[in-house]
Amino acid sequence: MNAQYLMSLFLLGAVPTIPLTVTGEVFYVSPDGNDAWSGTLPEANTAKNDGPVATLERARQLVRSRIARGLTAPITVNLRGGEYQLDKTVVFGPEDSGTQKCPITYQAYPGERPVFTGAKKLSNWKPCTEEPPGLPKVASGKLWCCDIPGNLKGVWNITTLYDGLTLLPRSRSPLLKVASTRVKDDFNAQPKNIANRLSRDQEPLIFTRTFFYRDNDLREWPNVGDIEIFIRPKHQWLVNLLPLAKVDSATKTATLAVDPTYQVKPENEYYVENAIDYLDEPGEWCFVRSQGRLYIWPTGSLSKCDIRAPFLQEFIRVEGVEDGPPVRFIYFRGLTFQHGLRDTWREGDIGLQHDWEMYDKGNAVLRFRHAEDCLVDACVFKASGGTGVRLDLHCQRITICNSIFAHLGGTGILLSGYGAGTKDENHHNAVTNNLLHHIGEIYWHSPAIFIAQSGHNLISHNTIHDLNYNGMVVSGIRPHELMYHKPLANRREWIGSIRLTECEPYIERLFKQNAPSWREINMNEILPLLHSGGNRIEYNHISRVMLRLGDGNAIYMSCMGISNQVVRNYIDEFHTNRGSPMRLDDNATFTYFEGNVIVGSKHGISFKAPAVVRNNFFLNVEDPSIGPKPFLREDERIVFISNLFYFLSADGDGKRGTPRAFWKSLKDKKGIYLNCLFYSDPPPSGVTSGQVLIESDDPETAKVGLLFADPLLDREAMTQKIFRFKPGSPCEQLGIQPLDLSQVGATVRDSDP
Repeated sequence: MNAQYLMSLFLLGAVPTIPLTVTGEVFYVSPDGNDAWSGTLPEANTAKNDGPVATLERARQLVRSRIARGLTAPITVNLRGGEYQLDKTVVFGPEDSGTQKCPITYQAYPGERPVFTGAKKLSNWKPCTEEPPGLPKVASGKLWCCDIPGNLKGVWNITTLYDGLTLLPRSRSPLLKVASTRVKDDFNAQPKNIANRLSRDQEPLIFTRTFFYRDNDLREWPNVGDIEIFIRPKHQWLVNLLPLAKVDSATKTATLAVDPTYQVKPENEYYVENAIDYLDEPGEWCFVRSQGRLYIWPTGSLSKCDIRAPFLQEFIRVEGVEDGPPVRFIYFRGLTFQHGLRDTWREGDIGLQHDWEMYDKGNAVLRFRHAEDCLVDACVFKASGGTGVRLDLHCQRITICNSIFAHLGGTGILLSGYGAGTKDENHHNAVTNNLLHHIGEIYWHSPAIFIAQSGHNLISHNTIHDLNYNGMVVSGIRPHELMYHKPLANRREWIGSIRLTECEPYIERLFKQNAPSWREINMNEILPLLHSGGNRIEYNHISRVMLRLGDGNAIYMSCMGISNQVVRNYIDEFHTNRGSPMRLDDNATFTYFEGNVIVGSKHGISFKAPAVVRNNFFLNVEDPSIGPKPFLREDERIVFISNLFYFLSADGDGKRGTPRAFWKSLKDKKGIYLNCLFYSDPPPSGVTSGQVLIESDDPETAKVGLLFADPLLDREAMTQKIFRFKPGSPCEQLGIQPLDLSQVGATVRDSDP
């Protein structure tokens, strides 16, 4: 670990206690082992009828027994290479804990690769002799089928399917549209948009799950509960994947089994999934739960395929006792996790912001809940339908480092503390040197890293790329969800997580403000309820995000608590116009941005909260300060100090740049510019080199507000992410410091980038 990283961890109180060497007692696990053996030998000894155990659960039991006799030295469990199929969650409790001097480590045997899978192999394929009703003619005679074990019929619902590590496409309709017929408005919308139509004491609203469909897009399937609707509301920032409960062909209505995030509106677009009617292309499959039968149109010989159907959602749970002893000092190193079951939303689920994730739910393959001082190091989370790692409720000083998260259906890493209230117990964790890519392949809105009601964490040196929506989210509950919790009691988003006894005094303060809209609410009144503050987000490289959805960002913050720091991050290949690389959204609070480099995008940082923006480089960014004026309160400002706004020439490596939008943004009176520099080639009409475009608002500390001049950037060094100036640059006099981001992002590499 480099010294700067360790110092950052030290300042945050999150230094991982990672031993350099492992000594003490050792146990062994092997796919060829036997749970009746002692587990003290690395391989089988037939003469002694002894050797390694076969399962992680048995190893946990052996370690617990050893701990009970007194822990005087570290214990290491070495897992031999090979595959371990899990049918049941392995739960580590306080009795499985280590200590700082004697941690418990579960790790890969040196030079080997243990793989945990939550899937079952499907191999008893046969040609379909009786084709299911509704099968398209194009698929006739091409289907194969496989029956799952009889004891799992009606219990196991196959929602994802893999050939090895490749996610196979489930049957899906063409893009359909909801009919123009309207259902009654039930106020299932963003609370900020309906607050003026609600009374704080009215009875809870009942939300409709019904929508009208067109023509014969749907039918009364006999297995309607197996059919799911993948719907894209007109909001650009989320998707829903919801099971059907009923289809009525007489009225052309469909009823969902659970509430959508927002009421389904006319013209909303959606797909039908897992209906036999739409199994019309090679490679697609469909599952009928009541029959326990899987249908597939194979692209080749199934005997040459490795078909896996995920069965288990949560592989490992490290769980202490709420308000009691946590689990401590358990380390996981060098382990691989594959084929986790996809999350399905159910009654009683509580959503985080916009249902981008669920609150306190076991939908990750590795989950910590009421845990401290644990470690995930050099692990791989790949080809899984759900989330990678969760840190729920009370989680402190947990480090996730040097790991790979790839091709996940849900979120990569989630830090999710308690809901709104004064109980603040998820903090001082570290997420460092991880590679996260192709996240949210099923739930498109899923971020790579999600920090919800969790503070004072270090998010450092991660590489994030190829996501359908946000790269990173930091958020908490919004004020209108607190204020109107009673009429909105049936909403999934946040409401069920509110700790009302603790929140009631703060809710009264919100009402006393009598703010005309969400824009004027003074967030200082409820800061003690918001715990996603004090996070340090540094040296991360984020690229190619926002590939499918809109109104999102590489780094997104909303209602998150005060004094987050966003420092020396590098964002590039942000090609969409439907968002900005960094954003302070609704009810955000003061944030500090320093030393970040944004290259080639329509926008830079979008502000709905006050901020200090110091020594950031906006290279070929059309409008780095979009949005302050409409959203900031009268006493709030964005202070730009020693920033560089640089538009590369049209024949250079940045053809997207134009100063026009930026030039307009300078009229925003809520942006304060101190010692900033602006340059474009060619210059705007009527502007000459050395011209002061904006006078300093504070002449005692700043020479100018905004100067037009060539910064003399070293273009060759920029290719190495080193941003320095040639001799004679005016940046030196303005206090604009060179930036070396050559070490930004993760050092870990994936064999399948």
